[in-house]
Amino acid sequence: MNVGVIGCGMIARRAHLPAYQSLDNVDIIGVSDFKEGAAKFCASKFGAKKWFTDYHEMLKQDLDLVSICTPNSTHVQITKDVAEAGINVLVEKPLATSLQEADEMIDACKRYGVQLCVMHNHRFVPGLLETKKRIDDGRIGRIVSMYATRYNPIPMSDWSSSSWFYHKWGLLEDIGCHAIDSINFLCNSEFEDVQVLARDFISNMGCLNHILAMILFRNQASAVLDLSWVSGCMEGSLKVQGTAGVLNVDIRNNHVQEIHGYLTPLEDLKNQISKSYKTMRAVLDKTYFKGALQYHRQIIEGFISSIIEGKEPPISGEEGRKTVAVIDAIKRSLGDDSEKE
Repeated sequence: MNVGVIGCGMIARRAHLPAYQSLDNVDIIGVSDFKEGAAKFCASKFGAKKWFTDYHEMLKQDLDLVSICTPNSTHVQITKDVAEAGINVLVEKPLATSLQEADEMIDACKRYGVQLCVMHNHRFVPGLLETKKRIDDGRIGRIVSMYATRYNPIPMSDWSSSSWFYHKWGLLEDIGCHAIDSINFLCNSEFEDVQVLARDFISNMGCLNHILAMILFRNQASAVLDLSWVSGCMEGSLKVQGTAGVLNVDIRNNHVQEIHGYLTPLEDLKNQISKSYKTMRAVLDKTYFKGALQYHRQIIEGFISSIIEGKEPPISGEEGRKTVAVIDAIKRSLGDDSEKE
């Protein structure tokens, strides 16, 4: 499988390129970045045969698959160009910044007969997969409501050196899309409506740093989305209320607690011991510190298999579109009056 990577920033260096490099059936033919130094560095570090500052030149190579690891607003045009070159597309989350863009990307891939996969890697967090199985097995009945939180400090690391983080929708498109995709994955229903409160809570960032949204679904379930850059902490959690029980999901520590009736102190203690044991085991085998980045490889392996076997990709463009639909609705619900430049 001949692959190329467009965009040589942190997500390419920490996730896509290491995953490709670790696979026996993959040759990294080229990497591209408009910054020559970044392209040269990644080519040298990950064994790419060539580097480019113009991705159009890279697309002239013999490629089967290209990862798009560029800012969200660029996904639509690059995807169209990759598809027109007859190359399968793996695009970082979110798929696009609007429904119109998402539809253009899906249509282009269909028109040129290539596959499109979206890197919603949090779907492969074992705790979320366990939660999905418990819901599908009927352990908590029908979903009534969900409460999803994503709290991160204001991004000021190497990950966020690009200015796209600090435009109006940076919070929503960065950590928010993980929570939205998790909600969609568990609920498995089309959404109907969304109501939103959002603000620049500290009044001087010039972008939204707290978003609270209520999402309504066709199957009568609802979800609250609580996103923040101003909490001073890191948290990723989901609470799922069903008609016959509750699931508390700690995404960061990969733990699920199932509740029926009243919890006793003994049950609470057993739950904490189980959570602590799993967390310590993850620390000792060093997977804890990799976080959800370790699941990029699973999606890449699955996508390569789907290309070879002509099967549905692990997370299709249509699945990625569902997250974009909620993002698009949140943006439209706030209207032009809330624009932050």
